[in-house]
Amino acid sequence: MREPGKKYSWKRFESIRYKKGDFSRRVRKMEKSSLRHARRFVTARLDRLSLVRRVVVGWVALVVILAGVSLAQWFGFRAAYLTEAPIKGGAYSEGVLGPLESLNPIFARTSAEKSAARLLFAGLYNYDTTGNLKGDLAKSVTVNETQTEYTVTLRSSLKWSDGAPLTAKDVVFTVNLLKNPTVRAEISGWNSIKAEQVDSHTVKFILPGAYAPFMDALTFPVLPEHVLANVEPASLHEDVFGRRPVGSGPFALRLLQSVASDRSQKVAHLVANPYYHRGAAQLERFQLHVYGSRGEIEQALKTSEIMATPELSYESQSDQIKSMYAEHSYAINNGVYALFNMRAEITKDKPVREALSLSVNRQQLVGKLSSAATPLDGPVLASQASGLPSASAYDTEKAKQLLSDAGWVVSGGTRKKDGQDLSLRLVVLKGTGSSQTANELAKVWQDELNIKVDVQMVDPLDASQSVLQTILQPRNFDILIYELVLGGDPDPYAYWHSSQATTGGLNFANYSNIIADDALAGGRTRTDKAYRDERYRIFVRQWLSDIPAVALYQPNVEYIHSKNVEAIDENTRLVSAEDRFYNVIYWSSDTHPVYKTP
Repeated sequence: MREPGKKYSWKRFESIRYKKGDFSRRVRKMEKSSLRHARRFVTARLDRLSLVRRVVVGWVALVVILAGVSLAQWFGFRAAYLTEAPIKGGAYSEGVLGPLESLNPIFARTSAEKSAARLLFAGLYNYDTTGNLKGDLAKSVTVNETQTEYTVTLRSSLKWSDGAPLTAKDVVFTVNLLKNPTVRAEISGWNSIKAEQVDSHTVKFILPGAYAPFMDALTFPVLPEHVLANVEPASLHEDVFGRRPVGSGPFALRLLQSVASDRSQKVAHLVANPYYHRGAAQLERFQLHVYGSRGEIEQALKTSEIMATPELSYESQSDQIKSMYAEHSYAINNGVYALFNMRAEITKDKPVREALSLSVNRQQLVGKLSSAATPLDGPVLASQASGLPSASAYDTEKAKQLLSDAGWVVSGGTRKKDGQDLSLRLVVLKGTGSSQTANELAKVWQDELNIKVDVQMVDPLDASQSVLQTILQPRNFDILIYELVLGGDPDPYAYWHSSQATTGGLNFANYSNIIADDALAGGRTRTDKAYRDERYRIFVRQWLSDIPAVALYQPNVEYIHSKNVEAIDENTRLVSAEDRFYNVIYWSSDTHPVYKTP
């Protein structure tokens, strides 16, 4: 220990003398000891290695075999204890057909606008993955004994994407906009319905009479009163809200970007809405790419600009796209029909309509289509009502006989009657996917029945053609290939009741029958399922007898998507194409393997 105040010097170490001889002796001693141990424990035992060589080789081989078996077992059975789980975060991109003129959901017409509406806005009710109605903003509903008052209670703590509270006042505000004729909303049927605010979380809907399908009407998107209260209803379509909306859906708008110079291609950049009442989406961002044609969507798939699309037929895609993407097909509650104009000179005769119907092989027609579809029997889906009668079986020979018996005989390769050719004007809307259907039907009727068919294709997006005013309202056709939206409820009143065979109605076939009218009217007056099923059985039986149309097929949505994304469950049942977004909060843009829970 160093003593305080005492000085030390390095000279004290000079007394230590290094003895070179002692160090050398110690090194030699260690060297001899190491050699002796090496001879004893290594060299002396090398001759014994040959005696145990087979045992050593055997053990080494056994270890190698066990390692190989373990690796093979791990790779072979990893699927049994590993599963793919979605990764939180990231961006998902989907391609849809435009145009996208407005993000205000009550003006949504195109696939792009309807898709954006479902992502940005919520309704009181919507359709879940089983195709049944489920409360969205609504927590519950009560109905009075006469079924004329529906009292809806909202969920608590609802908010808009800007953080403002969503209340019953917003619901009443939206209904009043839908009722206002100056708004020109795409959602109709609210004129005779009154909405009253009971309190901040309760709305009462008062109907003039019992209306069984009313619950399905509660899927309308709710608009924010605090944002739109000062906007004139007549100018709502042009208001900035259509470009910068505030919604209550799973996503909120961050940016609407125009990509093409003609504004035909746009990208709606969405972000997860932190105030969404079902919880924030796993995806951080959702990009809705809007294209002007299906060809542009195909190119976007090839370049991986988008991850998915519901707009294309998978079977008609190139091998390149099929190698990059997977596909699931989902039937939707729409029906494609060949509608007969029952006031036209030729198609007003039942034998002609019956012959045309009998000559259509629905199963064969569906097999020839480039897009997936399901054969359809009548005006009501089998999933909507039980015990419905079926259409007559395909019978070309009977069809020919019916025409001959009606005086339409073949002369010079064409059927004639009193010197007049049996000629039909078949109209189809361009861009609806029905042009192939029209051509197939025309070919059958020309080749099998010797009928002249003039196929006319009109563009519903071409303002100069004005399809509504020149084709639909005046019923300017003999036969119209048209897709009807059947929805979740079996009620087809709007399409087949005689009161709707007007300029502004949707009964394009001009169908009128007292029995059918009575059944349709009765089917919407009570919510009892057994009663409604019976009424619709009566209606369908009469409809099949009168043949105002040929039910062709129920179209499918073919969802093409990247193989590594998690999106629509394959067992999902869709009422409309937009219902694919019901569980969008659980979608992911990528997955990774995780161990399964025991």
